[in-house]
Amino acid sequence: MSIRRFFIFMMVLLVGCVAGYVGDNDLWAQTRKTAQHTSANKGAKTGAKTNSTAKKATTQKKSAPQQKRATTSAKKKEDINTLKNKQDKLKREMQNTDKKLSETRRNTMQSLRELERLNEDIVYRDQIIKKQADELNRYTDQIDSLNASIDKLSVEYEKLKKKQSDMIYYAFMTKNTQSDFIIYILSSKDFQEAYRRVIYLSNLATIRKEQSAELSRTKHDIQVRRDKVDKLKSTTKSLMAKQEKEKEFALYQKQKQDKLLVSLKAQEKLLKNELEKQQLASERLNQKIQNIISQQAEAAKKRKKTQSTTKDGYAMTKEETTVAGGFEKNQGKLPWPVKGTITGNFGKQPHPVLKDVTVNNKGIYITAAPGSKATAVYDGTVSQCFSVPGNNNAVIIRHGNFLTVYANLTDIYVKSGTKIAKGAPIGKIYEDSDDKNKATLFFQVWKEKNLLNPQQWLKR
Repeated sequence: MSIRRFFIFMMVLLVGCVAGYVGDNDLWAQTRKTAQHTSANKGAKTGAKTNSTAKKATTQKKSAPQQKRATTSAKKKEDINTLKNKQDKLKREMQNTDKKLSETRRNTMQSLRELERLNEDIVYRDQIIKKQADELNRYTDQIDSLNASIDKLSVEYEKLKKKQSDMIYYAFMTKNTQSDFIIYILSSKDFQEAYRRVIYLSNLATIRKEQSAELSRTKHDIQVRRDKVDKLKSTTKSLMAKQEKEKEFALYQKQKQDKLLVSLKAQEKLLKNELEKQQLASERLNQKIQNIISQQAEAAKKRKKTQSTTKDGYAMTKEETTVAGGFEKNQGKLPWPVKGTITGNFGKQPHPVLKDVTVNNKGIYITAAPGSKATAVYDGTVSQCFSVPGNNNAVIIRHGNFLTVYANLTDIYVKSGTKIAKGAPIGKIYEDSDDKNKATLFFQVWKEKNLLNPQQWLKR
């Protein structure tokens, strides 16, 4: 074998070995790849399973806090709902409490107004009973006086009756006839004696006639006086029956008054608060009126041809002076500003319920029927219309240097500066829902800056 062939053989062998090695490597690679693939598939499956388990575990691990949070959230939601329900319940309870308080206040104020009217009615009925008692005493005195005069007349009647009887008896016994009278006259000594006998007989006849007439008159007077006594006794009996009814009704009113007092004493705190409000409203009204009076007095000073009746008082024109004079002359004769009952007297008064508490009324309160209107008590000029907290609206009417105030009005029918006649409507009185919609007017009378008692000015 030549070197060339050997070299070629060796090259071929070397190439074959290299090719085999490469092939083996490729096979190994493929085998390894296949194994790896198989292992990877197995690992993937195992990993997937593991991942699934891990995920499940993670999900389970994650769901525990979520469940806890959900539970907490549910509890919070439940707590919120519970609180909301409690709040709603408290709100309803508060509304019910407010409603009860409002009803208590309304019932209390109604009872207080009722008590005030009862007090006024009791005073009025006591006055009626007193007047009836005075009238009964007067009738009794008249009956006693008539009975005494009847007794006296009866004695006189008996005397006259006896005289007449004696005269008739004397005439019968003497048997004086007309012929006897003629013989008696003709038997006279002279003319003068005859004349005297004629006069005597004439007077005797006249006396008889007068006695007879007097007897008749006395009898008639006795009968008339007896009739008067019978009539007075009948009137007295009727009056006594009325008095008994008045006493029974007054007793019933007093029993009602006692019951109201017992129920109202339990609401003493509420009554004190209401009293403070009323007094505050009254003070505000008074202050407002005093300011208006002062302003008008200052304005009146600047006018010409005016005069003031008092120092620093209201300077009146001639027309206003005339009106003021007429107003003053009508003291005790002025018509009421509204038809009703006085439920609050003027000045310092003991509170109808609160012990040791004094009410100082700056005017009078007149309670009337729902829908009532206030009217002017005298001719004048509308001085001012204004509102006051706690007294609704008020109107001042000037009558020269006198003023009348009408407060607690809702609708006002007049304007400032206009003239108004006596009896003309001023405004509608506020209807109090706490007092069965009854209307209560607050009324005042002023002279200059001095507050007067209206009850002394109104017709009794």
